[in-house]
Amino acid sequence: MGTNTLLGQALTLKNGSTIPNRFAKSALSETLGTVDLRVSKALPTLYQRWAKGGVGLSFTGNVMIDRRHLGEPNNVVLEDDRDMPMLKAWATAAKSNGGQVWMQLNHPGKQTPKMLNSDPMAPSAIAFHKSMQSFFGTPRAMTEDDILDAIQRFGKAAGLAKEAGFDGVQIHGAHGYLVSQFLSPHHNQRNDQWGGPLENRMRFVQ
Repeated sequence: MGTNTLLGQALTLKNGSTIPNRFAKSALSETLGTVDLRVSKALPTLYQRWAKGGVGLSFTGNVMIDRRHLGEPNNVVLEDDRDMPMLKAWATAAKSNGGQVWMQLNHPGKQTPKMLNSDPMAPSAIAFHKSMQSFFGTPRAMTEDDILDAIQRFGKAAGLAKEAGFDGVQIHGAHGYLVSQFLSPHHNQRNDQWGGPLENRMRFVQ
């Protein structure tokens, strides 16, 4: 890719890491995990094709941190190192043309389909709008242990992604998933250190 335009020029981040150009593939949920929620051969193949196209930075889509809480079927779940060889193959393929790859990590909170999860949880036991209740169940409020476990899982998954060769992680904080639920004064109506004022609602991601 030529460097005679701004989009083709390298971008150095504040941490000193350099992305070779300004083209990025945003995160999307590929749903290409195996039936047992592991990395399939299709993922390295797909990301190698994107790399061949010259993208400077690829974000993976929607890797879950807890197999009990899925966003959709065929998510990839990263809880431990059982899939490390395929994770390394995925990262290597995505970086095969000199670009970077960052893993998007997610927990759906209550935005998990009923068919996948009979015990959804969220900051508060507040159901979605009635138009969505046929698809998403009413959650239970997370306990302190649930919250600390989710935070620990995000950290562990990030460490495993680094070990596998991913250059960074993106914490999914939008689209109604768990991080978004904590930040929202509607979905988070707790009266402890995790709810109420903005600084408390932000505590989950700090």
